[in-house]
Amino acid sequence: MLDYHILHIDYGVSYGSVTLKSLQNDNVPELDLLVREAIQNSSDASLQEPGDRFRVNFNTGIFCPADLNSYITDLQSVLDQKFPGAEANFMEIRDINTSGLTGCIRKSEIADDDHGNFFKLIYDTGKRQTQQDAGGNWGFGKSVYYRVGVGIVIFYSRIKTETGYDSRLIVTLVEDESSPDALLRPLDSRSAGKAWWGIRDGEDLLPLTDRDAEFIKAVLDVFKLKPFKENETGTSIIIPYINPDVLLGDIIPNEADIREDVKQTFMSVWGKSLEDYLTLAIQKWYCPKIHNRNLKNFCKKKWLSVSVNNNPIRKTDMIPFFHLVQELYTTAIAKTYSSEYVSEQYPGISSYPVNIRGYLDGSTSGYVSVIKIIKDDLGGPMTLSPYDYIGKFEADGGLNEPVVMYTRDPGMVIEYAVTGAWVKNISPPENDNEFLFAFYMPDTKKKIKNDLSVPEYAGETLGEYLRACEASDHMSWVDPAKMQIVDRIQKNTVNRIIEQQTVDKKSQIEATASKLSGKLGRMLLPRAGYASGNRGNGSDGGPGGGMKLKDVSFEILSKSFSESNLILDFSLKLSHAKKDVDVSVIVDSEGGRIDPAAWQKDIGTLFPATIADLTIHSAGSKTTESFVIADAVCTPDNPAIVNEYLMIELGHAVDSSQYTSFKVKSNILNIELNGTLTIHARDKKYNFSFRVI
Repeated sequence: MLDYHILHIDYGVSYGSVTLKSLQNDNVPELDLLVREAIQNSSDASLQEPGDRFRVNFNTGIFCPADLNSYITDLQSVLDQKFPGAEANFMEIRDINTSGLTGCIRKSEIADDDHGNFFKLIYDTGKRQTQQDAGGNWGFGKSVYYRVGVGIVIFYSRIKTETGYDSRLIVTLVEDESSPDALLRPLDSRSAGKAWWGIRDGEDLLPLTDRDAEFIKAVLDVFKLKPFKENETGTSIIIPYINPDVLLGDIIPNEADIREDVKQTFMSVWGKSLEDYLTLAIQKWYCPKIHNRNLKNFCKKKWLSVSVNNNPIRKTDMIPFFHLVQELYTTAIAKTYSSEYVSEQYPGISSYPVNIRGYLDGSTSGYVSVIKIIKDDLGGPMTLSPYDYIGKFEADGGLNEPVVMYTRDPGMVIEYAVTGAWVKNISPPENDNEFLFAFYMPDTKKKIKNDLSVPEYAGETLGEYLRACEASDHMSWVDPAKMQIVDRIQKNTVNRIIEQQTVDKKSQIEATASKLSGKLGRMLLPRAGYASGNRGNGSDGGPGGGMKLKDVSFEILSKSFSESNLILDFSLKLSHAKKDVDVSVIVDSEGGRIDPAAWQKDIGTLFPATIADLTIHSAGSKTTESFVIADAVCTPDNPAIVNEYLMIELGHAVDSSQYTSFKVKSNILNIELNGTLTIHARDKKYNFSFRVI
């Protein structure tokens, strides 16, 4: 029989009810929180171990309650009454290639602020993680182990000692002491909601060790689990009395904004069993490190070998979207190590520095990798949209909202942001079948300036600062009151993504503009090689090309080329009551007509053509026989021709000095102009047309 210790109500006691609420998160599925916490703990425990990977297996199964209850001294009758059936469900999370629950096991052995892995996990509440580059910080994440079942958790570990190896096993219970169903209440009315079962030695309650190897084996046999073997080290966390229906019923919140057909598909694929959903949740939060062997090429980060019921999740098994997330992460983190990673499967990924000023030694805080991609290019079949896989059901079916992800050294995705500061002002893609994804990776080695006006952070690494900015659930970064590092990272990440969108849009327009086919387009610029005499004649390229609107006729009479200049002879006629007209040079693309104002706004570069001069050879009207203008010229230096009958003036777009249009305003009816328009083409790959209004 095991000895036990029940924590009593007393001054300064940490109650079970408080521990269960300490994770500060009631809106994320318990299974997600469990996956995040368990793998993060395993990652932390692997940091000082040799090798380039660590292994984690999630195991689900059934056990006989009576077999377990007999080991939990004095609580057996309560448990037998609560679980009278022949079977109950359990879950085990076991890691290998990790250090295990090392450190002291007696209170008298605690020598400094670091109580060791065993004491912090089993007895401490809220004891901060002190290991460099670790994921944990607050010491409250472990509370999720007690939330998943009825509060009973068995911790079994094997560690390396100075003389060889040793095992440690202890049974713990954390519950809400105020609950009418509290397990400890019939046993001790003074319970504070916490208890432990192990070996009593004076004031200490110690774990079972290798001296109790047969006892350890008997406890593991209840769950048909094997002890660690040979030189294996690691930790097994066994959670009995879980309710799969309750846990799976939690994976889509009742108030979730989700279409019924999506809900049915999601549950039929991922909600059938714990194994199915764990497979999804592991990819959701740890896809950056799953079988990511590329990490060893530029850093010492370990990759994750993970399985569910001993079925491995390999890179080739991952949902295509999560494989893309890994490629975004790898591209960004490589930059933080002054290296380059180019994704073979997703060559469209680009990476950019995110700079902030005033806080760091060197302005670059990290890198954001970005891709715009259509669903069909993700690389494989997906039954749901990316938003459903990440639990953002409300984003499915509407505009394809941009998604920004970020992480620290452990490689766990902290958040998939579709709202808030990480995506503020980023425009969704215009194509309904297109997505915009980005991943920010901080350069955690960067130091905060020593001369900072907030001395408590001076000299600290950016990684340690960001770790302290996380709440106990590690699902966001929030600056302390006196700092703005996270705020500036968010704003400048958004700015870099918006800049990249602008470049993409420019490239897209340039690509389509090279295929221009407007009514007058082919005649306005020559084919390649015209400078050597090959001028060609298209069907719309000779004299007679033009357009007619109501009361306006604009006709090209002839054309010629001189280096980068296109020389057009034209005729412009206004009839009936029409007295003014505006003729503008435009790019006529497959995606639509692009006028100079739109080009200036959306692309920000010089419009690829400008009017060099406009010569009016003759102007007259049948109603005013004496009205004649001959060989009058408009140029950028002299942009207007004006007399009592007529005004002709060159025009340009707002905030541009390029002349790309001309206006005609008359005081008489039925004007007819004949002239020559010289257009200087800045870029010969574009074709141009006219807009006449």
